[in-house]
Order: sequence, then C-alpha cells, then structure tokens
Amino acid sequence: MTKKPRLRMTMRGGQLVPTRAQASYEGASTGRRMAGKGNAATGPNGPISRSLPLLWSRSHNAIRNNAYAQSAKEKHISNLVGTGIKPQWGDPEIQALWDRWVDECDADGVDNFYGLQALAAGSQFEAGEALGRFRYRRKSDGLSVPMQLQLIEPEHLDPNFSRAFGGRLIKMGIEFDGIGRRRVFHLWRFHPHEQLTSQLNERVPVPADNVIHMFRRTRPGQLRGVPELTSVIVRLYEIDEMQDATLARQKLAQLFGAFVNRKTAHDPEEEGPFFGDLVSKPGEAEPLDEFTPGGIHYLEDDEEVNFSNPPDIQSQYTEWLRSELLAVAAGAGITYEQLTGDLKGVNYSSIRAGVIEFRRRAEALQAMLIVHQWCRRIAAKWLDVAVTSGALVRPDYWRNRARYLAIDWIAPKWEWVDPLKEVSADLLEVRAGFKPRSEAAGERGWALEQLDAEIAKSHQSADGNGLVLDSDPRRVNKSGALHQALKTLADTEEED
Repeated sequence: MTKKPRLRMTMRGGQLVPTRAQASYEGASTGRRMAGKGNAATGPNGPISRSLPLLWSRSHNAIRNNAYAQSAKEKHISNLVGTGIKPQWGDPEIQALWDRWVDECDADGVDNFYGLQALAAGSQFEAGEALGRFRYRRKSDGLSVPMQLQLIEPEHLDPNFSRAFGGRLIKMGIEFDGIGRRRVFHLWRFHPHEQLTSQLNERVPVPADNVIHMFRRTRPGQLRGVPELTSVIVRLYEIDEMQDATLARQKLAQLFGAFVNRKTAHDPEEEGPFFGDLVSKPGEAEPLDEFTPGGIHYLEDDEEVNFSNPPDIQSQYTEWLRSELLAVAAGAGITYEQLTGDLKGVNYSSIRAGVIEFRRRAEALQAMLIVHQWCRRIAAKWLDVAVTSGALVRPDYWRNRARYLAIDWIAPKWEWVDPLKEVSADLLEVRAGFKPRSEAAGERGWALEQLDAEIAKSHQSADGNGLVLDSDPRRVNKSGALHQALKTLADTEEED
C-alpha cells in the first residue's frame, strides 16, 4: 500500500486548499541537500564501540607520520601540562613526602609524576583516553610511600566487550553495579596488538577503585572517549596525499631532458649523409618506461610521448592549504599559528586575541580533565596509602580527610609576548588582594615555602657580603633609590 503524503490546509484566494506538509526546520528536511546526512539516530556509545578501534589505529598512524598531527599533539601537551600541574598541600611535611614520591611514582621506572601527567595528556589526545592502574608495593621495596602508578594504553580496555548475564552488565569493557556505578574494569593483561604476548593474553577484572580512566565526555551517558583528531582525521590524510601529489608533479617536471625521434636505417641509394651506423635498428632500443633527471630518451619512429594535463591549482595551492589547516587546527582545539608555526601577517593584538581564546579552553581542560579526573584521584589514593602504611602519621586523618585533601593544583604560568606587562599585572593583583602570593609563586613553579626560603638565603648572602642590590625591597625602592636616603631627606625637610 502506497503511503499517502501528509497534507495541511493553506488559505489561497480566500479558500482553504490542501498542500503538502513541509518540515518545520530545514535541518530536518530529507530532500536532496540533506539526503544521507545524519539520518540514523544513535546513542552516545553505539558509534564509539563500532568505530573506536579503527579511530585508534588511524590516529596513531597520523601522529606517527603527519607533521601537523604530531604538532597538534605536542602543543596540546605543552599547554595543558607543560612542566607539570603541581599540588600545594598546605602542610610542609606532606609536601616534602609528596616531593620525594614524585620521583618514585612510575611503575615503569622512567618518568616522574609530571612526566606521567604529560604522557596521560598525550594518550588522551591521541586515543581519546588515558588509563592508569595503582600498583601497591611492599614496605621492603624502599619507596617513600608503597604505591606506584602504571600507565597503560586504552587498547587494554576492549570497546567491543559487552555482556549482560547473571544480573551483571558489562558495557565496552566496564562493569557496572545495580545503580550504574563503575565496579570493575576488564583489562587485557598485555597489549592486544603486541605479537609476542598475544597467545598468553587474557582479560583481568580490576576493581574500579584501582583504575583511573581519564576521557573527555561530549554527551551525557558517554562511556569512552574518542581521539581529539576524530573530526579532522580524513582531512589530515587528504592534505598528506595532496602534498605528495604536488611534490610528485614537481619532481616529474624536473626529469624531462630531451626526446629524440629515431629514423629508420639509411638507404645507401638515397642522397644525403650516411648515419646508419650511428643509430640502432628499429626494435633494438630499450622500451621507455621511466625517466631519469636530465636524460635524453630515444624513441622509435613509431613512438611518441604524451603527457596528461590534469587541472592545476598551483596558483591557489597555498591558500587552499591554509584553509585546510585552519580547519585542522579548529578540530584539534589549537590555533593555526600553534599548529603550523606560521606567523605571517600576525601582530601583537591578533595573536593575543587568539591565544586568550585558546587558553580559556586549555584552562577548562586542566581543571575538569587533568586535575579532576587524574590528579585528584591519584593524590587521594596516595595520601590514603601514606597514612595506612605509616609513612605519614596523622591520628585525625580519617575524621578530617576532606580537609587534608583540600589541595591547590597550580598549573605553569602562561607566558605572554610582553613579560613586563605580565609581571606588572601580577604585582597589581597581589597588592590589591585579588591573588595570593602563593598562587603567583605556584604559577612560576615554586611552592611558597621554597620561594621564601630561597629569598631569605639570597638576602643572607647579600648581607654577609655587604651587598645592596636593586632587587632587595628591604633597602631599595622600585626606582633603585635607597630607603635610608629617602628617610634622611624627609627628616631634613621636617627640621627645616
């Protein structure tokens, strides 16, 4: 039975006339312009579970081989993590214990805690997720706190492993309890794509409390992350192919030297010079199947060379490449200048406007991704283990755990083009009470106690050697004049 179109009544010429109903929104139309564009409704996890393994593979390959993809990842890491997002505990003893553990925390024995931060941020960019496992150690292992952190690639958590049996629900490798909380992560013991261990591999259920799963959610209910290059992965590969084709075209153009059309052997009865001994007979020449730079290629009398003449965009190539890279930068979440290093036509105001917008996004990711999902979980587990193992003695810890975990995480300070304006702005904020001195010190990589200790040490050394430096605010004002000289002058004026 043919489905009848929906009709609606429209007033025409004073009469109601039935007309075909149209979509209320153009974006919901099913005509030629929108045919096949997102017509299938999906949940947040279906497309991810089907596509994630291939997205991983293509993202890894792009970052290995495409300079722009590699640049995007490096800029993502350097701006989100830099030299490390560092905690200020507020308790000197806890801070000292943490600073010792920072160099011992890597289960692989390669990085420190801030190196693992960068590694996790890179994994989140490249694969969409970062996975970490807490590894508990014996006291006899000699660690300041008997715990370490092991980073593993997201491939250990199979997105196609979903089950529902015996009241248990496993979705994309994650097992949930009755109220939807993560209970167990089912992880491959070895990386599933490492050939030497593939036959020994098996899934191991790991309690969720021992796993850190960092990913960026873009839809409610989303369980897994996707690579940050997902929206531009096709464009990156096409840019690469276009650059290869352009390079091949230019290389081919430089190969042409000369083409010589051969004549048949000379007939002695014909007049003219005799050159029969200087040319090969027809059929004796090598077939022309390749070009050599600057070569002279001989053709048989029945051969000719034809070149294709495809449309050429050489005059628009630079602008085309720029527009494509603008789209790649937008998809990767960084600026065009960061992606390419191209500062042509940039001035102080324009680049500062672009950087400010980028840094708003970076600060949001630092707070909601790196700190909340990664650093906060690790610090809480570390402090629990420190207390339970006796490495840190705090009798009131379990009653006041929330107070002990009230940590300030300080990201590296942004660098601006004009550092004088930056320092002046910091000084004004601190003097006005809008920013604590500890925050300003932390942005420069210092704990306030360490900074004050270094300043006191510097003053002590200067005093011991009889030095008066312009950098000593105890003796010299901002203009470099001695406070004592100013005081003497003021006293003289009062006497007069």
